[in-house]
Amino acid sequence: VPTMSEAPDNYELARQISVLEERMNTKHAEYQSAAERVRADLAQLFAQKTESDATARWWQTAIILAGIGIAVAVIINYLPG
Repeated sequence: VPTMSEAPDNYELARQISVLEERMNTKHAEYQSAAERVRADLAQLFAQKTESDATARWWQTAIILAGIGIAVAVIINYLPG
């Protein structure tokens, strides 16, 4: 346990607090920056997935319509007429 003569004075305590606050602010800024990067990455992944889903739905629709067209053509060709 430090004695009274070894204990830091108010100026030293204020300096130490200031250093700690600066470190905390730096860490906070680092965490905010990392969180923003994660948000941006998630937004990009969501946009890619949405685009991929839209492309898949377009192909599904095209295949279904082509199948219906083929079925109609076959039916029309085999109808007595």
